[in-house]
Amino acid sequence: MIGVLYVVYLIAGNIFLNGPLATRLVNRQPETLEAHWARAETWWPGHVRLERLRVQGHARKLLWSVEAGQARGRLVLWALFRRELRFGRVHITDVDIHVQPASSDHKPPPWRPDAWWLTFEGIETTSLRKLQWGELVMEGNAAGVAGFTHQLRGGTTQIFPSVLTASQAALRYRSQPWLRALSFKLQFAFDRYSYDDPPGWHKLERARIHLVADGATPIINLGVNSGANVSAPSVAPHDGHVAVDLLLDHGVLAAGGHASWNGPVETASAGGSPQYLGGQATISVTDDKTDGHFSASPAVTGTGANIANHMLIDARLDSRRLLPLPSSKAALALLSVNAEGHWQFESLAWLQPLTAAKPWLRWNGAGEVDAALRLAHGQLMPGSRLTIPRLAFTARILGNIFTGSASADGLVEADPRGAHSSMNLMVKHFVVAPDIPAGEPYLQGQALQVAMRSSADLLNFRDTAVTRLHFAHAEVPDLRAYNRYLPGKSLFFISGHGSMASDLTVDGKGDVSDGRMQLHSDGARLAIGPSRLDGNIDLDTRLTMAKRAGHAFDVHDFNLSMNGVRVEGSNDPPWWTTATLERGTLDWDRPMQLNGTATMRMKDVSVLLTLFADRGAFPKWVAHLIDAGEAQVHANVQARKGEFVLDHLVATNQRALVMARLRIADGKPEGDIYARWGILDVGVAMANGERQFHLLHAARWYEAQPDLLTTTEVVAH
Repeated sequence: MIGVLYVVYLIAGNIFLNGPLATRLVNRQPETLEAHWARAETWWPGHVRLERLRVQGHARKLLWSVEAGQARGRLVLWALFRRELRFGRVHITDVDIHVQPASSDHKPPPWRPDAWWLTFEGIETTSLRKLQWGELVMEGNAAGVAGFTHQLRGGTTQIFPSVLTASQAALRYRSQPWLRALSFKLQFAFDRYSYDDPPGWHKLERARIHLVADGATPIINLGVNSGANVSAPSVAPHDGHVAVDLLLDHGVLAAGGHASWNGPVETASAGGSPQYLGGQATISVTDDKTDGHFSASPAVTGTGANIANHMLIDARLDSRRLLPLPSSKAALALLSVNAEGHWQFESLAWLQPLTAAKPWLRWNGAGEVDAALRLAHGQLMPGSRLTIPRLAFTARILGNIFTGSASADGLVEADPRGAHSSMNLMVKHFVVAPDIPAGEPYLQGQALQVAMRSSADLLNFRDTAVTRLHFAHAEVPDLRAYNRYLPGKSLFFISGHGSMASDLTVDGKGDVSDGRMQLHSDGARLAIGPSRLDGNIDLDTRLTMAKRAGHAFDVHDFNLSMNGVRVEGSNDPPWWTTATLERGTLDWDRPMQLNGTATMRMKDVSVLLTLFADRGAFPKWVAHLIDAGEAQVHANVQARKGEFVLDHLVATNQRALVMARLRIADGKPEGDIYARWGILDVGVAMANGERQFHLLHAARWYEAQPDLLTTTEVVAH
């Protein structure tokens, strides 16, 4: 009877394994798990052998696949009664393993306490041919055994003590070789964890990992390729050597661990000539600290006319614990570094995050760096220095981009209140363009000085940085470039050129906290509504950052002077005015918005009246008012998108009075004016290009007209 049952099992079991029913049963959820095999056999209940096996799946954010020439193992049948699919030792041969990131997160169904468990007591192979994780690939002769248990439906996972060994293996990243003739023994185990607890690579906090490795390395290319900090190793002969014996036990490096590397380093001088250096690196773990050392110095002297690249770094971490990661403040308090060297980098972009919390200041292009760093428990120490003879400079300020070629010198100095760091850049020639696609430069100059000062506390270095940018006598080839800030057709430059000087203070976030700007132009041509003016302009203003959001400033000492001004179509002699804005606010956007109260001195009121009508349109006595001499003027001012407003304007001299409410919107003037000379007065209303004169009760009429600006609009917006 037993023999009959055995024969029935052999027939039924092998038919089942080699028929479509088995694959349909296994592949009920192919988006999660899918398996195929060429041939299968079973000679005893629970024992199975598969040939040319391929298993693949999608686990959360990873796609994985395993290919094996043969797999044989035992299913523990009694475990099925406790909802566990449990395998004893599984032996596989000719194994390829691939793991890569997925484009989507394949989440399991909601967890239930009665979800099935999947357990492999040990998956064993002596012929692991390839192991690929993303673009990192290990190939060669490897062997190992690994076991795990996992509850389905998103339950917990535990990895049993496992081991992977190899001899004469090779490790590469993408197409670049990293190690060859690699021998290693990797022992690892993980306590129970879930996908989210702890998240990501923090699962290493639940692990015990011991790596002993020895291998050959290629020549290391420490030039920096575009878009990267350090290039991948070159494909030059493998002349280096690496040895590792490190144990990470639940986030703590075990005392006695060590790693070392020595080998050739390939780099280039500023002139492009090759330089070959001898490199060494070590890590050693003692009872209370972790020490690191790296050096690279010329292996052959006379490899170029320039200074040979060299580097020496000694670092100490006063702890053996790596995980969980301490706060930045706590980590820096444990770190001390002494470093110095001279190096030619193909890109200086890696310096940018060190100098600004936001990327307003950029370091681009290739450059030499000569530096010494003294760091004690997170504090930059006096004697630290940095020199960069040439770098590509870019700064984004107030919607503009400053670019140029610069040199930089940095230093940490002691003072009575503690050490401070300073960085000075000199930009020999610079241009400024709007921060918009294909913005044309509108300012160019020489000797832009950039002075940065900050704390010696490395953690707060970026946030406490204060930078001053100063330049003088920069050329403005075309004043029309500033029209994007002005109120459209109501006030704009027609032509002209000039010069500009600026002194700006920028905080660590790239915001201008205060500054001064000066503009001078001889022979500028300006449009105020329908009027066209030619003359000389001098603008001098000081700004202080306001508490409002955006590019908002309080304006102090806004001074504008115009002289030699002639109005197109007028035979009046040259005119002049000086204006000072008081209680002003400025939003530096495109277009800008300016509010405030202004006091002015004018040669006479001729230009004000010209905005309303030709002199011939007024009564004849108005000519005497115009010629009455210098006037003192007070007005509320607002300039914003498409609009320029002068409200509550009062102009007086010894004999005359002019009051006005004037708005120029989209280039068209409108408003009211009142003029009085002795006992004579007149009122003028202007709207839609029409002028209406009020000769009787002119003062009463003017007082009855509404204001154009409220008090709130004048002080703030």
